[in-house]
Amino acid sequence: MGSQRQCAGSGAVKSMMSRSEPSPALHEHIGECDRVTSDISCIHDRTPCGWGPRIALLTPYNGGNLGDAAIQDAMIHNLRCRLPGAEFSGVTLNCDNFVQRHGGGSFPLCARETPFYSMSQGTIEDSAENRESSAGKPSRKSFNASSIKNALKRVPLLGKCFTFIYTRARGAWREVRHCVEGYRFLRTQDLLIVSGGGQIDDEWGGAWGHPFALFKWAVLARMARVPYAIASVGAGKVSAKTSRVLLYAALRLSRYRSYRDKNSRSIAAHLLPRAAADPVVPDLAFSLLSSMLPNPRNIRFIAKDRPVVAISPIAYAKPKNWPSENLPLYDSYLRRMAKVMSALIDGGYFIVVVWSSLGDDDSVIPDLLERVDGKSRLKLAEQILIPPISTWQDFAATLQCVDVLIASRLHSAILGFVTHTPTVAISFDPKVDWVMEDLGKTDCLMHISDFTPEDVIAAVARIKRRGDVAFEQTAWYQDGVHSAYTLQYNVLADLALASHRRFS
Repeated sequence: MGSQRQCAGSGAVKSMMSRSEPSPALHEHIGECDRVTSDISCIHDRTPCGWGPRIALLTPYNGGNLGDAAIQDAMIHNLRCRLPGAEFSGVTLNCDNFVQRHGGGSFPLCARETPFYSMSQGTIEDSAENRESSAGKPSRKSFNASSIKNALKRVPLLGKCFTFIYTRARGAWREVRHCVEGYRFLRTQDLLIVSGGGQIDDEWGGAWGHPFALFKWAVLARMARVPYAIASVGAGKVSAKTSRVLLYAALRLSRYRSYRDKNSRSIAAHLLPRAAADPVVPDLAFSLLSSMLPNPRNIRFIAKDRPVVAISPIAYAKPKNWPSENLPLYDSYLRRMAKVMSALIDGGYFIVVVWSSLGDDDSVIPDLLERVDGKSRLKLAEQILIPPISTWQDFAATLQCVDVLIASRLHSAILGFVTHTPTVAISFDPKVDWVMEDLGKTDCLMHISDFTPEDVIAAVARIKRRGDVAFEQTAWYQDGVHSAYTLQYNVLADLALASHRRFS
């Protein structure tokens, strides 16, 4: 099996689709939005090299989630194939990261600071500085600031009232200033795209996190007379009434909408009934072109011809790393994963530990290794590799030389399928279940709350016996989804080009 998998990921990788046929709904929705240029060459011919529209990509991405990074690269590359002169900017949670990794310009996604949803600076590898927004840094104190504080301390109630009023006033001023500057930014753009990912969700930051950001940018786009599109987004927890109102407005104001799976569309339809007729176009990471995939890493030589299993853990429920903390569940997950690792080591497998979320999942690795039993720990030096990973390309290059991937995060699993790596998913969220169901891989699907090490080892053994059957089972998926992606990227390119012509 090892020799067969060694080069499988380096072949042409097309996109994958859900089992539903998105084309009829997509055609219907295209008619509502704008006339579609169905022939890529028509768009290409109308767009001279070195000249093109300006497109802003909106995503709650700070550089850490490698799946989000792959989504943005896929969007940029596929649109640039249609609009060679297009210029891209990111409306994100880390402007420095977007410019460094994806090029172009950038603009801050939000003005307010909420837990698990705030602006950051620098690269994701920066530790302390990366956690602080430039808008949140203290300004220089005036010469009498200390005397004012001392006076307020003498009257505690007055001090609390003053602090409350000052905090609210400063937050309101920052919000107004951000809206004004955001409007000015959009006036320089031809299209705003909510670019993939799980953006219909209020778990990270609550209602005043991303739901409010989507609403605000939808309104600003309407004011700036810039088309606003939502492409292949996922939907998750929408628990607050305020979130539902904000997301309803954000969906309703869009010129084009699509969702990465039928379940996400169903959630959106509960917010906006007309969304039930919107198309389903799978996660944009599936639209990565073969030319974008990196060369495989030389792991086979290090493994010395032993079968290779990659383990990609997740920081789910880990205190300080996840909004909903659950230390007993996190500890139970680690203990069971450590038993999986010990069993694989005892079975003669070579282990490669990878991660697809910087600053979160990589922090799990020391906790995981500590729980490996003493006997297996003695073999770690010879049977384990922890390669450096800072980009989605690093992650994909590693997967192309392994036999099986055991993944917990959604885009760890998706990048496994993109590289044609047989994948066992330990799901922490329904969105992982949905992609495994769409791909017909439920026999390799388990759940983080109740999986057993024996189940995981049995799934790995089944994949080893089947060899390349797993590859063949996903191959049929590719041709049908290619047309869905082609239509969607053509719609977006046509929207951008029409807007550019109107304002040029």
